[in-house]
Amino acid sequence: MAHHHRHLGLIGMLFASIGGILGSGWLFGPLYAVQLAGPAALIAWLIGGFAILIIALTFAELSASLPLNGGITRHTLVAYGRTSGFLVSLAGWLTFTVIVAAEVQAVMQYASIHWTWLTVPADDGSHPLTKWGFLVAAVLWLLFSFITWIGVRLFARVNGVLTWIKVGLILVVTVSLYVLAFEWTLFDDLKEGGFAPEGWDGIFRALAYGGVIYAFTGFQHAAVAAGESRNPHRDVPIAVIGSILVCTVLYLAIQIAFIGAMRESAMPHGWAQLSFKGQVGPLAGLAMTLGVTWLFILIFAGAIASPLGAGLINLGSSARIAQGMSHDSYLPRRLGKVGRFHTPGLILVLSFPVGLFLFLPFPGWQDLVAFLASVVVVSYAAGPISLLALRRQLPDQARPFRLPFAHVICPLAFIICGLLIYWAGWPIVWKLGVTFGVCGVLFVLVKLPRKEPIDFMASLWIWPFLAGLVVLAWLGGHGGAELIPFGWDIVAVAGWSLACYLLALPLAIRPENAQAYLDGIHAARDEAHQEIADFGG
Repeated sequence: MAHHHRHLGLIGMLFASIGGILGSGWLFGPLYAVQLAGPAALIAWLIGGFAILIIALTFAELSASLPLNGGITRHTLVAYGRTSGFLVSLAGWLTFTVIVAAEVQAVMQYASIHWTWLTVPADDGSHPLTKWGFLVAAVLWLLFSFITWIGVRLFARVNGVLTWIKVGLILVVTVSLYVLAFEWTLFDDLKEGGFAPEGWDGIFRALAYGGVIYAFTGFQHAAVAAGESRNPHRDVPIAVIGSILVCTVLYLAIQIAFIGAMRESAMPHGWAQLSFKGQVGPLAGLAMTLGVTWLFILIFAGAIASPLGAGLINLGSSARIAQGMSHDSYLPRRLGKVGRFHTPGLILVLSFPVGLFLFLPFPGWQDLVAFLASVVVVSYAAGPISLLALRRQLPDQARPFRLPFAHVICPLAFIICGLLIYWAGWPIVWKLGVTFGVCGVLFVLVKLPRKEPIDFMASLWIWPFLAGLVVLAWLGGHGGAELIPFGWDIVAVAGWSLACYLLALPLAIRPENAQAYLDGIHAARDEAHQEIADFGG
């Protein structure tokens, strides 16, 4: 994580985000999305891409003006102080760490097509790891840790190769499905409801449970690694926005190909019951159903390369955020010390048992991604309000990319964040509220007796925001009590999100305090610079 060694050019930054996005989402998303929404899964992908793009526009300005390792986690500290910064850092670290577990789980699930001893099918359709599978997953995590420990140069080279492989595989698989088996019949001919058998409810559920929002998680890797970019003011906005546009096109193409390659005779009970006998990987199952062995082999290779590449990127971002958390005194400062390879080795060591623990409560890919889709949006929500706060706090800061119509786009992005969390449904949202509520209270209780500044007043936007979403999820129709009719629930969530956004704007800390936090981050960077120099870096 060398702060003074800026190794990553535009292609490296763009590939960091594209490589982070193109993980296991394209391998599982096409099946899980159509199970929930039917052919209208295409609308879910469009909504997901548009929603993430609006949110990412705020990240583009923030990362171009303040290219800090840790991205939005450090921007939130500067804009809204330590309590808000801690909660957003927690969301970012939790997201990237658990994504590594999800990507390893994806590798295990596809690999068990050949090596059945890796997973055991459960009655609920999940595929928990066997003892041997758990051991192989541990070895994979150690491999990720070793490559991340070696440093950013090797990371960029490895990721560049893997990203080219992933993009090529997706294009070949998509074109092959179009040429071999594509028909338009299933886009509107199914008796169970036609194009949108579950209506808008199914489309919105596909965003969280179908893996759509999860599939876009990764665009922010370029922002997180901004401190290692040779030209962050130009390259970070291009990488963040460009990666979303490229991947939206790829996801739409493979979803259309997947639907067009299906036949009604192969799914007598409709989209919701669609499955492939004996195949835990949906695209591989489709290839075998079509009798195309070479395509099955190609998809199988992609199922190894894609999650491995994404897992590698996410562990690197997780380490960067944890290093920032140690510098910001959320974690012991010793954890952020860098070693001979300019990386925080102790953080990587401690991440290993955490990663192994994450395999236990989540027996399959879909169980992991539904919770993660809402956790990551908590960190997204800090982007729009931090952008406007930092414009007021640091008016003289250079802004090579200045978001036009920010006073319209920022509240829209914040409202989108509220809706994305709500659409995850009551079973997920209440766990989200408990997780951040407990961690936030513990943070305050630990820091207060030490007389450390925690900027609690500046965090008074996030508590009602999450608490209100928990209540609305309980009242709503996505696994809740269904007391708020469909349509009105969207109005209620949008209204509540807008109210919390307006509440947040005046709560930003004073400009002199913001500058002090920024100076502290720069001091930590210089300290890391000196540590690296001491190691002969």
